[in-house]
This record gives sequence, C-alpha cells and structure tokens, in this order.
Amino acid sequence: MAYLNVDEIESAINSLANEYQNACQVITLPNRTTEGRTCQALNIGKRLDDISKPALLFTGSVHAREWGGSEICVYLAADLLEAYKLGTGVRYEGTNGGKYFTPENIRSIIDNMNLLFFPCVNPDGRNYSQTVESLWRRNRNPSNSGGNPDCIGVDLNRNYDFLWDFQKFFHPQAPVRTSADPCDEGQTYRGPAAFSEPETKNVKWLIDNNPTIKYHIDIHSFSQLILYCWGDDQNQTVDPEMNLANPIYDKKRGLGGNNYKEYVSPEDLSVITSLANRMHDGIFAVNQNNYDVQSGYDLYPTSGTGQDYSHSRHYSTNNKIIGFTIEFGKEFQPPWPEMARIVREIDAGILEFCLGVSSL
Repeated sequence: MAYLNVDEIESAINSLANEYQNACQVITLPNRTTEGRTCQALNIGKRLDDISKPALLFTGSVHAREWGGSEICVYLAADLLEAYKLGTGVRYEGTNGGKYFTPENIRSIIDNMNLLFFPCVNPDGRNYSQTVESLWRRNRNPSNSGGNPDCIGVDLNRNYDFLWDFQKFFHPQAPVRTSADPCDEGQTYRGPAAFSEPETKNVKWLIDNNPTIKYHIDIHSFSQLILYCWGDDQNQTVDPEMNLANPIYDKKRGLGGNNYKEYVSPEDLSVITSLANRMHDGIFAVNQNNYDVQSGYDLYPTSGTGQDYSHSRHYSTNNKIIGFTIEFGKEFQPPWPEMARIVREIDAGILEFCLGVSSL
C-alpha cells in the first residue's frame, strides 16, 4: 500500500459507489479546478434530504502537501461500507490493543446519519505536491502570480468567507496567520476575494445544497491536535453581542486577553468539547497517541478557515454547523507504514465522534 494519487482517489470513490449502491452515492461537484479536474464527493447513508438524519461533512487534502487526509476519508468509507454490507464490526488494530466497533455501531451510523466525504478538495495542488514539489501547500491558480512560478496559487484554508478581510476585522498587531501577498513565503495567500477559488466554492456548494449538514471535520496535518472554534480569538460564553458579525469590534480581534473574545453559547461549547473528547478517546484507544483538544486560536489566530466558516454560517443562515479540524501525525507526509497507523487511529476517532453525535 502507498499514498493514492488524485486519479486513484477518484477511482476509489466511484468503485465504492458501484459496489455498494444501496448505501452510498457519488456527488459530482460543479466547479472544475484551474487545471480542469472535476471533483467528487461520496455520501454514505440512505437519504440526504431526510431532515431527521444529521449529515457530517469530512474534507481532506485542502492543503496540497497534507496527503493523508484523502486516505483517511477513502479507507474509512471503504471500512464502513464493507462492514455494513457483511453485517460485521470494524476493528482498528494498534499498539494499545486497538478499537472495536460492533455491527450495531456500524448500522446505527449508516442508518441514522449521512456521512459526506470530500477526500481531495485540492487535486491540482496534491498532484503538484506528489509529482513536482512535495511541500507545495496551495492550489495551482496562476491568476495573481504575475508570471512568477513561486507565487502561483491560493491557500484554500484562508479563502473561506470567515473574517476573510483580516486587515478590516483584526487588530493591526494581531499575528493572524494569513497574507494578502501572492508571493508570501509561508504560502498563506488568501486569494483576491473570499470564495474566489473553485475548490472552496465546491465545499460551499456541498454545504449550501445539503442543509442537513450539522458537523464538519476538516482533516489536516500535522501536530496531533483536535481543534474547535474559534480560530480568530479566544472563546467566551457570556456576551453574545461580542461576535464576528458585530462591526463595533472590527480591528479588535486576534490579540486574546480582554480586548476581544469570540462568543460561543454555553450549550454549543458543551457539545463541542464533548464530541472533541470522544474523538480524542477513539484516537487514543488505537495507538495511545494523545491528541490535544483546544480551540483553533490556541494554535494561532486565523481568518478564512474552513472550520470557522462552517460554524459562522449560523449568523447568516438558519443552519448551525459545528466545525472541527484534525491535525494528524507529526509531519506532513509520514512514511506510509506510519501513515497507515495514523489512518487507523483517526478513523477510530471519527467513528467514535459519529457515535457521540448519535447519542445527542
């Protein structure tokens, strides 16, 4: 086994849909990438339009060099579908004895929710990373590069419509990890506008067209972290008027302390931490790797990220989505034997997360 290339990822999605037609469907996304690739997602579940069944969205390979997110999605989808068809459980072996999910667990997940896997959000970037420059992070849009090959691309995880215009929304001294410079050495160029890129438009399209999505897990590497909202500043649960949609707090965000804190309701925070801790426990059960659970801001302040965008949508729509980011492993591209171990532990954590959702 080895890492999949972008064609193999798409082939895997379609093969699963053909083999398990009673339990999954391919969703073709509307926006082709700059290099002309068509992206696909896979829904596992019976009916996405059934409002009694929550949907969970999983996105991988948003950053080109973080290859393993695609494999985490593809192999979890394959494990679930095979177990569901055969009426068996799923066991993830590991150094800590592993984690077992019963046939009843698997049936409960597939019968009572929908799992939407978008394994490779950034296929152009992933292909470039796998064939030319392994540490490439962005997509491959040359529009704002000025002809400089080092300035090609947009950091897709800075391109979502969450406080995207950081110069407007953040304190001038906030160390927010994004850039308006296409040639930024950290490859964190946000793009010319929020949702300027076809890849982030595809994620938005999935969310817009599937209002039953209630949870979003964005899979990244590395650091062994489980991150939850918010990423722009520290959380607070007492002042609902102090929030990202309130313009009186513009240019105050991102410093921490008492200057500004982002509101999250006590009820939401209780659900968030409960689910994050269940995911932590599922991961730990496989290889005894202790992923830290913390807010995105505790890593560093960000704007335009996927997890924050998902959760922030409730300010403009009636649909509340709780967003998380997993930062797996200790390097961007672990050797495959190590990545295979990581796949097992993260997939166990995700299944434990799903069982946590079903118990709410």
